Amino acid sequence: MQTTTRAAVLCVLLAGVVCTAHAETINCTPITSLPAVITVQGIYCFTGHLNTGMTSGNAIEIQTNNVALDLNGWKLGRQAGGIGTQAAGIHAFQRKNITIRNGTIRGFYQGIWIEDTSPYTTSSGHLVEDMHLDANTWIGIRVEGSGNIVRRNQVVNTGGSPLADNTAGIDLFGPGARVLDNDVSEVVLGTADPNGTAFGINLNFADDAAVVGNRVGKSNTAFGNGVSINTAVNVLLLGNQLLGKWSYGLVVSDVFAGGKCRDNFFSAGVTYPLFNCANVANNN
Repeated sequence: MQTTTRAAVLCVLLAGVVCTAHAETINCTPITSLPAVITVQGIYCFTGHLNTGMTSGNAIEIQTNNVALDLNGWKLGRQAGGIGTQAAGIHAFQRKNITIRNGTIRGFYQGIWIEDTSPYTTSSGHLVEDMHLDANTWIGIRVEGSGNIVRRNQVVNTGGSPLADNTAGIDLFGPGARVLDNDVSEVVLGTADPNGTAFGINLNFADDAAVVGNRVGKSNTAFGNGVSINTAVNVLLLGNQLLGKWSYGLVVSDVFAGGKCRDNFFSAGVTYPLFNCANVANNN
């Protein structure tokens, strides 16, 4: 199925004019009510805001491979259920080639959860881009599997759940991850354990990962890591900006993991800018 966009048509009609309008997906299967279950491969889209009061389960469940979901600038929101919700916005388990783009997800326990199991190589090839994740109470974007890309997303006001201790704006499990050009800010702890950790960007079992060009800021919590790489070898952290207060800026869990840091910027509020990451060049 081909994706036809109104913006593309306007650009053809207005040849020679610089086109800046968002490309809206219109040749697609619309999702118009919640909860929704996707069982057929293809291109899906929103045609308006969708809201739910569910406190558990998944607002949108993807049960097949090769699915593109374009929110077309609309919002997927959880209007009721309180801070103790356990509902996820969009979920898939051990699927391949899921794309989620261009919209807002607000107020869920996890905004986006693409799930796999250890060693995180069954699920693969996912792309999450141009999303706005707001006020999700545990994790904004969580993608598990190999070879996944999370780019150009804005993740704000994450955390606060009474069911969670550690919280994360962006959380990835699996090798070959790419975390590119995201904005993460205001990550606060859940209330289940005051000794937990707030993570801006957190990667686990992420051999050969690259974390490039992200801007990570947070509110003042007791303990937090701006970017944390755990159980991984040969990772690159390049051109990231750590803003606001962080206990640790860029963290690689093992000094022998081969993590390399270059051209990263740290504000004065970062207590320990580099931890176990080789200072290749130009980290301030």
